[in-house]
Amino acid sequence: MDINQIDWSEIWRNGKIFFAGNADKASSWDHAAARWNNENADDYGKKVIQRIKIKPDWTVLDVGCGPGLLAIPMAKKSKHLTALDVSSEMLKYLKENAEREKVSNIKTINIAFETAKIGKDVERHDIVVVSRSMGWEHNLEQFLRGMNDAAKKRAYVVWGASDRHFDIGLYNAIGRPYGETRTYIVIYNLLYQMGIRANIEIFQTKPTAITYNSVDEAQSELSKRFQRRNRNEELTPEEKNELEKYLKKTLAKSKEGNYRFNNEKPTLHALIWWDKRLS
Repeated sequence: MDINQIDWSEIWRNGKIFFAGNADKASSWDHAAARWNNENADDYGKKVIQRIKIKPDWTVLDVGCGPGLLAIPMAKKSKHLTALDVSSEMLKYLKENAEREKVSNIKTINIAFETAKIGKDVERHDIVVVSRSMGWEHNLEQFLRGMNDAAKKRAYVVWGASDRHFDIGLYNAIGRPYGETRTYIVIYNLLYQMGIRANIEIFQTKPTAITYNSVDEAQSELSKRFQRRNRNEELTPEEKNELEKYLKKTLAKSKEGNYRFNNEKPTLHALIWWDKRLS
């Protein structure tokens, strides 16, 4: 088999979990912004920052910055940081968090990266960082080429490397095959096919999980994953009933009053990065 004949972008496009239809809208991320702002991911943030090379005179572009988990500490280490996100609510929290941390060298851009024109909407930066924010991207090759074009020196992608036990259980509960293909190895293989010789490191952090205010909110958010464009994959009434049962059985109520999937195992992540001088 000629591996260069494999269409890694198509494999990514057919991924089941993150290709989320109605969840692929700015309004959905706006709705989730408060939850992400309260996410307990300090260990993840610190371990990613440790692995990203930043010099005081460098500029940084954080794509899909969210409420600033990485953007704020990277801004402290750099000359200037541009925080880009499709969600205005995410950027609102980032600005509040940056002000609290007395960080003033951040510029925000409210736009989807895949529609941005490099050199016009978004200037080129010394390094580009994309952390857990490509899940709704349909054209992976276009996205990676945009990253490569926007980076003067280095580009970094962080993606999950653990089995997604909660999602596997969700699909099993509703009786659908799991078959996820949006894995870190697809990103790495596509970069190779594009002529980019990337480095890769697997590292682990403390268990993390997104929390929900209620089981009803979890059901609403997770159901949106199946509202895919041009496909008849919405959950049936029977599947919605099974999903509700699964969530009531699986999500545990915390002492703060929210609900989360308790995963005791460390979470694995893949850091993929490349040096523009070697590409």
